[in-house]
Amino acid sequence: MGIEIDGSAAGKAAPRAIVLELLVVAVLAAAFLVVFQARPGYIDVALAVVAVAFIVAGLRRSRRLWELHRPYAPGETRLLPASAASAAFTLVALAVLLAATFVSAPADGAAVLERLSNPRIVGAFVLYLPWALLQQFVFQFYLLGRLLVLMPVPGAVAITAVAFSLVHFPRVPVMVVTLVAGAAWALIYRRYRMLLPLAVSHALLGSALHYWVFGRDLLGNWLGVR
Repeated sequence: MGIEIDGSAAGKAAPRAIVLELLVVAVLAAAFLVVFQARPGYIDVALAVVAVAFIVAGLRRSRRLWELHRPYAPGETRLLPASAASAAFTLVALAVLLAATFVSAPADGAAVLERLSNPRIVGAFVLYLPWALLQQFVFQFYLLGRLLVLMPVPGAVAITAVAFSLVHFPRVPVMVVTLVAGAAWALIYRRYRMLLPLAVSHALLGSALHYWVFGRDLLGNWLGVR
C-alpha cells in the first residue's frame, strides 16, 4: 500500500498529483530519449541541469514527502553506515567489472594491464563526481521520494532503477549495469538518505566501466585531448 500523506482532502489528493507529475515527466523524458538517441554528452548535462532546477523549485515539498517515510531515528549517525554500505556494493561491483575486463579486452595481458593502469581514470573520476551527484539527486531525492508515497519499497526501488537504466538508452551494456546499480543505490538512499557516498560509488563504477571494460578514455573525450 502507498503512504497517505494526511487525512485531509488535500492530503488524499496529493498522491494523484504526484502520479500526474511523474507521468508528465516520464512522457517528456521518453520523447527526449527517442528523438535524441545519438547525442553529445553536453545535451545530457543540459537536461540534467533543467531537471535539477525543476526539483529545487519544489524542494520544500520533496523534503516533506521524505519525512513521511524516514527509516532512521532523529540524530542517528548516517554518513558512516551509508559509506560502508556503498563501499561494500562498490567493491563487489568493481570485482565484477574486473572480471568483465578480462573477457572484453584483447587476449594479450598487456592490453588488460593498459586498461587497468590508465592514470587518466583518476582525472575522469574527479570530473565524473559532480555529474554523478547530480544524477543521484534527480533519481533518489526526487523520483524515489515520490514513488515511496505511492507504493511499497520494492516497487519504488524497482521503478527508480528501471528509470535510471532507461535514461542510458540505447547503450544496452550500460543499461544493464545501471539497472543493477540503480537498485542498490536506491536501497541505500532509502535507508540512510545520504547522496555523497552514492555519488562516489557512481563515479568510481562509471569510470571503471568505461576505462576497464570498454577501453574508452573518458577524460580524453571530455577534454578533447589524446
